Amino acid sequence: VVYSCCFKMTSSITHILNGSADALTVAFACTFSVIFLSLFSKKHMYIIWSVVGLLPILYLPDYTIPLPECCGFLREVDPPYVVPVGFFAFVMALYHLFCASPRRSENHYIVDESCFEDFTLVSEENKGREYSLEEMGQVVDEMRRSFNSGLTRPIEKRLQQLKCLYQFFKDHTEDIEKAVAADLHRPDVEIAIYEVSIPMADIKTMINNLDEWTQPEEVGFHLLSFPSKQFIQPEPLGLSFVIGTWNYPVQLTLVPVAAAIAAGNTVILKLSNISSHTARLIAEELPKYMDPRVFQIVGANYPVNATMDGDYLVGTELLKHRYDIIFFTGSVAVGKVVMKAAANYLTPVVLELGGKNPVYIDSSANIDLAAKRTVWARMFNAGQQCIAPDYVLCHRDVIDAFTARCKHYCETMYDNTPECKNIGRIVNKRRMDVLKKTLADTLSHEGTKLIHGGRVHEDEMYISPTVMQVTLDSALMQEETFGPILAVTQVDNVNEAVSIINAREKPLALYVFTSDSDVEKLVVNNTSSGGVTVNSCLYHVGHPGLPFGGVGNSGMGSYHGKHGFDAFSHMKPVMQKSVMNDFGLLSDPFFLYPPYNKTKRMLVDALLSTM
Repeated sequence: VVYSCCFKMTSSITHILNGSADALTVAFACTFSVIFLSLFSKKHMYIIWSVVGLLPILYLPDYTIPLPECCGFLREVDPPYVVPVGFFAFVMALYHLFCASPRRSENHYIVDESCFEDFTLVSEENKGREYSLEEMGQVVDEMRRSFNSGLTRPIEKRLQQLKCLYQFFKDHTEDIEKAVAADLHRPDVEIAIYEVSIPMADIKTMINNLDEWTQPEEVGFHLLSFPSKQFIQPEPLGLSFVIGTWNYPVQLTLVPVAAAIAAGNTVILKLSNISSHTARLIAEELPKYMDPRVFQIVGANYPVNATMDGDYLVGTELLKHRYDIIFFTGSVAVGKVVMKAAANYLTPVVLELGGKNPVYIDSSANIDLAAKRTVWARMFNAGQQCIAPDYVLCHRDVIDAFTARCKHYCETMYDNTPECKNIGRIVNKRRMDVLKKTLADTLSHEGTKLIHGGRVHEDEMYISPTVMQVTLDSALMQEETFGPILAVTQVDNVNEAVSIINAREKPLALYVFTSDSDVEKLVVNNTSSGGVTVNSCLYHVGHPGLPFGGVGNSGMGSYHGKHGFDAFSHMKPVMQKSVMNDFGLLSDPFFLYPPYNKTKRMLVDALLSTM
């Protein structure tokens, strides 16, 4: 049947393209189109009903059908084709009657703008205003009332705000590159990819797909609730609090904001003032594009310097208040503080944290390619990224070749001087002091071998690309490094590598280089991590169709594309029970209601036995 179905559907398309359009051919082509489109929409019930409608067409009987005078126009069609085509239409009608979910309509939203009349802070007149600590509680209250007004529920409002956010990127691409360069001295190519292109692609994906994402998602038939229609309706959570970070101060800050807006929430954003130039740019320019009743920025006027930790002051104040979801990107230690504050109100959280991300180099790997991609990924943003490869577990048979190629690529891709423009700089003196101590402790440890680098220039906030062969108990293997230092250690086989990975906290990312599919499956199936890239590094994070998030100590929840929309949404189940005049046989079974007796129990048992 499957072979016959595929053959006839494919040949029908060919016949139509060749100019043949008889009734049977059109029926096959239509059926094929329905099934093909349903595969892309992932509506499995649509496939099932389509196939049911197709089955009679597979084996056509040789008979004729008398037609009434009123259907004389059908006499032009070969009679045997009328029944299967009609049956297909009948089955599709049944599908829409019993299984199709309702379509969302803009008329189904209530927006009450009368509440905005008494707003004193959140208004067009105060757009871009920087609030004091004492005013932040009122900002939270007014943004919650803004959500309760229904302003952000209509899809057109969400799309309008997403387009405004996209326009901000288009208008300020050069300004973003200059600001990030001033904060982190990153190469312009890195900034263009991670801080401009990837966020814009993510926002564009939301704009293009938002109408589909917000539609009710149908759920299949179940005997216990028949007859009924059932679907899952995405709804916004409410007031979102997004806490930005400094190492990717645009992407990791504004992509969650876009996801929250796409889902229909109001958003309060706290920027990280460690990347002060970028924070100032976003705080001054972005509010000009956005509706202040949908999006507010707080805390940019509280800097991080020797006399004030503005991020701590603002974060502490804002975490006193209630939100409907908190999205945080940063360290594990601060993540625990955020989660503890959220627990006071049972607020759900998305935590994008980090950890020591392992790389396994198998003896079957392309060693040159593995070394190049691992060094590149480790030195990206001077190693200051939560998905950077942190340590390498290298098979003993290829460790010498691997470290030699790592040294080669450190020398050829980077100048290894403070003037090098191909690598970023350490963000501040506190981070520099931590990395200096880690380097010193590791170099003094027995068994450490310096492969390349190790030079520090504090005045320039520069550490040369560094590769070190170490033992598992060295200082470099204990905590997340967050700098341009790559640790390499030896393992005997893939089983030992898996054991070492599983003995540590679950990482945000895991990388494996191998040409053996069995080794790949052993690592992927027997370890736990936020995400995996095979035979490269970082790439899984850049795909908008893949969720980005951690597990265990590396975080919880995920986002990017549809997954970001889902993170800021509640998936609400809805069932519409049909009301029919069938004397309670199907639509309102009499045996469900008291008083109960043996007959009713027998009917219930019979019903349950069919499930």
